[in-house]
Amino acid sequence: MPLLETTFELSLLGYRNDLSRERVIAFLRTLPAELGGPVDIHRDTRLPTVLLRDLEQHVGLQIAAALRERGAQVSLRGCDEVPPPQPAPETPPRRSASPFATTLLLAAASALLVAANYLQPLAPALAPIASSGEVPGLRLDLALQRHRLNDEAVNLNAAGEFERAVERLYSAIDSAPSEQVLYGNLVTVLRNWAVAEINAGRPAEAIGHLLEALDVREDPALLALLGIAQERIGDHHNASENLNRALELGSTDPMAYVALGRIYRQQGDQQRAVAMLQRARGLGASGADFDRMLERLERELDAEWDFVDFDTAHFRISFAQGENREAAEIVSQHLEDAYFAVGRKLDFYPDTPTDVVLYASEDFHNVTQTPDWTGGVYDGRIKLPVRGIRGASELLQRTLRHEYGHVLITKLSNGRAPVWLNEGLAIWAEEQSDGDREDWAYSTISGQRLFTLQELVAPFTQLPADRVQVAYAQSYLAVRQILNEHGDRHVLALLDEVGSGASIASAFESELATTIARFQAQLIRNLTS
Repeated sequence: MPLLETTFELSLLGYRNDLSRERVIAFLRTLPAELGGPVDIHRDTRLPTVLLRDLEQHVGLQIAAALRERGAQVSLRGCDEVPPPQPAPETPPRRSASPFATTLLLAAASALLVAANYLQPLAPALAPIASSGEVPGLRLDLALQRHRLNDEAVNLNAAGEFERAVERLYSAIDSAPSEQVLYGNLVTVLRNWAVAEINAGRPAEAIGHLLEALDVREDPALLALLGIAQERIGDHHNASENLNRALELGSTDPMAYVALGRIYRQQGDQQRAVAMLQRARGLGASGADFDRMLERLERELDAEWDFVDFDTAHFRISFAQGENREAAEIVSQHLEDAYFAVGRKLDFYPDTPTDVVLYASEDFHNVTQTPDWTGGVYDGRIKLPVRGIRGASELLQRTLRHEYGHVLITKLSNGRAPVWLNEGLAIWAEEQSDGDREDWAYSTISGQRLFTLQELVAPFTQLPADRVQVAYAQSYLAVRQILNEHGDRHVLALLDEVGSGASIASAFESELATTIARFQAQLIRNLTS
């Protein structure tokens, strides 16, 4: 195979954080000579930088995997141009027709289950390529050893033990770096592992596995999955690049189009978003969630066909041409104030503009499908009903700080903050002075049945109208308890932890040194004493 004649170059692109940098530097400085080390690298080394050249592929893959485990962003690329692979014969040799490879590749090419926003589970039963026992009268040579390791990887993959399966395949590659089927199987197990992580709500972990697989070969299915995972953590720039590259290479994955639709929607390009979702539907996307998203986008397009934009330093405000200009100017002034006031609280000042849309009240509720009591919505864009805005008012200022709070909270948590935390922080963000919403909150919950936090993880628009204010007030008081006991810094750390893929329960334990159950019990005691 021509790939074996190619040497590889390993580059360091960046670090996850300061701790990762120290771990990576220590690892490279102690890298054994047989692996090309040690590598002299420092904290101030300009990145990206080439770490190692002329690596064999299996060695490069192992070092890249070790660096990613320590939080490095790396790239492994061939130094020579790789000739295109030769087409397989119509009737391949028995050994090449590996049921493992064939079944894995077929399974990984399965359609995505769009209805529930999950990837379709992979086929559980995979067959080995050779007997794993000793052959009577023969020593267990390297060929049998790699077959045994591959067989073990087959069984581990079927059991969902992907990490151990990858370890077996790397060991097999060490013993037979010229066996191309092992590289193919490695790619497929890494892809299966990534699918499992995405389905489990851990897209950040999936990204590392997909980059590792892409170091072996570029593949549209891998690129599509990488873009999907990146979109789910809010990395829209890289997601867009990888998704479009996947489509250029021939991917027909409907979830790739769904992810692109979400990105375009986030960027305020409703027309392209609708086009992407319509393509996804043509490829089989369906389900209640998908249909609602497409219907809402189509309603937005219909309502905004004559809208014009009004740009400020940090916002792009859309409104009906010839109408609501005065309202747009008033809203823009208050939003610019909110940019700095809320930014100080959350220590975050985005450098890209936030989209804001002003609707007539009837259009607002028709587009957002929200109850009459809703005063604003953030779903990638801040949406507001005009409702006769003619001048400054405390309610308007508070509403805009609240909605802009949702913008920052969503960005900081990659959209993963539970609703009670998101809404509680947004009310904290709307305060003119710290704690000035406490009287309202305690008055609102007085004599009312309190919620468990688990009851406050879904949008409050789904609650009975007479319970909505209690949900908001209790969420705010839960946030106040965190602020009072731990301070602003730990709130931001909590958002960062959740945004990195941790559950709210594990984030509480690591950042607040308590369990969510203990926190809730203390909250109920505080609110009922």
